[in-house]
Amino acid sequence: MSYAAEPYAQFVDDLLSALTGGDVREQFRFLPEAAPYKLAASAAVLPGSLRVVGQVDGSFFRFRPQTDFALAADNSIAWRELDGRPAKDASWPDEGSVFYAAYERADAQRLLTDRNVGSVTRLLAESFAREFAVLSRQLEAVYRAGFVATAEGRDLDQLALLVGVQRRRRLAASGSVVFARSTPAPGDVTIDGGTRLSTADAPAMQFETTEDRTLQRGNLSVEVPVVALEPGAAGVVAAGAIRVVNRPILGIDSVANPQPTRFAGADESDDALRARVQRAHEGAGLATTGALLSALTTLPGLREKDVRIAEDYLAHPGVVKLTVALPEAASDSERAASVAQAVALIERTRPVGVRIEHDIDAPLPPGSATPGAGVVADDDDVPASLGVADPGLKFLPVDVNVELTPATLALAPEARAELQRLGADAVEAFIAEAGIGEALVYNRLVARLMALPGVLDVALELWPQNDPGSPRRRNLLLDNPTVRPVAGVVDVQIGGSLIMLDLTVDFTLQGAGLLGDPATAREVARSEAATRLKDGVAALATGAVLSPALLKNMVPATATYTLTDLHYQAEFVDAGVRLHQQDVQLPLSGLERLWIRRVSLAGSL
Repeated sequence: MSYAAEPYAQFVDDLLSALTGGDVREQFRFLPEAAPYKLAASAAVLPGSLRVVGQVDGSFFRFRPQTDFALAADNSIAWRELDGRPAKDASWPDEGSVFYAAYERADAQRLLTDRNVGSVTRLLAESFAREFAVLSRQLEAVYRAGFVATAEGRDLDQLALLVGVQRRRRLAASGSVVFARSTPAPGDVTIDGGTRLSTADAPAMQFETTEDRTLQRGNLSVEVPVVALEPGAAGVVAAGAIRVVNRPILGIDSVANPQPTRFAGADESDDALRARVQRAHEGAGLATTGALLSALTTLPGLREKDVRIAEDYLAHPGVVKLTVALPEAASDSERAASVAQAVALIERTRPVGVRIEHDIDAPLPPGSATPGAGVVADDDDVPASLGVADPGLKFLPVDVNVELTPATLALAPEARAELQRLGADAVEAFIAEAGIGEALVYNRLVARLMALPGVLDVALELWPQNDPGSPRRRNLLLDNPTVRPVAGVVDVQIGGSLIMLDLTVDFTLQGAGLLGDPATAREVARSEAATRLKDGVAALATGAVLSPALLKNMVPATATYTLTDLHYQAEFVDAGVRLHQQDVQLPLSGLERLWIRRVSLAGSL
C-alpha cells in the first residue's frame, strides 16, 4: 500500500462533475487478472469526458487520453500496449495500485449545469476542494512519517526512539579524536561511525564517532569527529582527556583528542540520524542472516562485501554457509583475537538449531593458487582471465603491470616518484575494494588511473598470479564465489622518459650528386637523412640498443650519396641527474621517447 496526495485541481474537477451529474471516483486496481477495466455506466459515455488518475512511481499522475489509454466500444479502459508492455510514450499505473475514472454519461439527469467561473456550483466545489487538498497533503505527511526512509524532523525522532536512538543536539559537546598506531598500518583499518570512546579520568564521559573513517594502509593516524553522548557542560573536556576505546579496534594502538571539545555545529541531520536508526535495525534482531551480517561488520575493517552468506534450503536444510575474509592483522596474536571475536559474534547471533559452517579460521595463502582452465567471454567475445584458487584458501593474488604516460615529458625525479606512488596506491585500493567473488573490471581500473593528475595515457595488464599465461587486458573473473582477489605484485612504471639527440652526419657524394653544387647536394642528403632517422627512431622496438651503428643503418645508400659517418650527443635524465654523453649506448625498455632535436652536417656550425 502507498499513498500519494492529490492536487487541488483534481478535487475541483471531481466535485464539479459530481454536482452536475457526472460519475466520479470509480475505482479499479491495476492487476493483470482484473482486466478488462469496464466502467459501470450502462449507457454510452460522452466522448472526451473520460478522465483517469492514479499513481506512477509512487506519485500522483493524471493519465493522458489516446497516449496512455483509450475508451473501448464496450465502455472499458484500454491501456495502450505493445507486446504486453506500455506502448511508446505511454505510462501505466504502478502494478497493484488503485486508479480512478471519472466520466459523463449521455443519459445523465443533471439538476445543476452551471460550471462557469463565479457560479455558485463552482464556488462550492472550489471551497470544498481546497479543504480536501489540504487534508490530502496532511494524510500524505502522516503516511511518510511512518517509515524511516521518508520520515523527517520530529517524526523521525519518534521513530528513532522506538529503537533507542536519540538525535544528537547542539547542546552536546563535539570535537575530534585521532586514532593512531606506532607503525605504518599493514592494511586499511576502518573506524565505524558509532564507535564508543570515553575519558580516562573519573567520572568517565562517553563520546561516539559520528562518521565512518579509514586509517589507510601505510599511514599512522586518522582524525575522526566525535560528539558527547550526554548533553551539557560535562561533555566539554580538555585536550588529551579522551583516551579509552570502549571496544578495542584491531590495528589501533591509541586514541586522543588533540583539542578540547566544545559546543559547536548544529543538530544531527536527518540523514545522519536515519543511518544510525537503520544500523540499529540491522543489529537489533537475532537468528537472521541480516543479523549475522550486521554482527560481523562490527569487526574493525570488515565490510559487507567481505562476508558471503549462502543457504540451500533443499540440499542442506538447517545449514548456513558463511565465508568471511578477515582483514590483515599485524601479528599472529592479533589475527587470533580477531578470529575468536568473529566466532563469538556468530555464536551469539546464530539461530538456535541452525548449524553455521564458516571458514574464519582457514589458513592464509602462502603464495599463488592452483591454475584453472576455464574462460568466460567478455562483451567483445575476447576471453577474460578466470582466476581459480585452492579450495582451502580464500584469497587469490592478482599481479598488475602499469605503464603511466605523463602529460609532461621532462618530469622532475620527485614528481616521477610521486606519480609512481599514486599509481601503485590506486591499483592496490582498487583491488582492496573488491569483495568475495567480485570481478575486477579492466576498464574501471583504467579509468581510475586516468583520473590521476598529470596522466596522459595508461597501459595496463592484470592477471591471476597462479595463471601468468591468461589474457592480461581483460576483466578478471573468479570461478569460485568464495574467493576474494588481493593485490599481488604491482609494478608501476612511468613512461615517456625523454632522450634528446643532437646528430652530426657526413656523406660521400656519388653519381649525379657530383654534378651540381656540392654544398647543395650535401644539404639535400642531410634533409633526407633527418627524415629517415626521425621515422626510424619512432619505430624502434622494446629491447633495441641505441647506438651509432643502429642509427646509421636507418639511412641506406642512394644513387647520389652514402652516409659515411654519424655521431650523436644524448641528453637525458638518470637518477635525477641530467646527463650529456657522446655516442652512449642505451638499452631501450619501451618507456623512453626518443626525440631527434637537430641533424647537422659534420664541419658546419
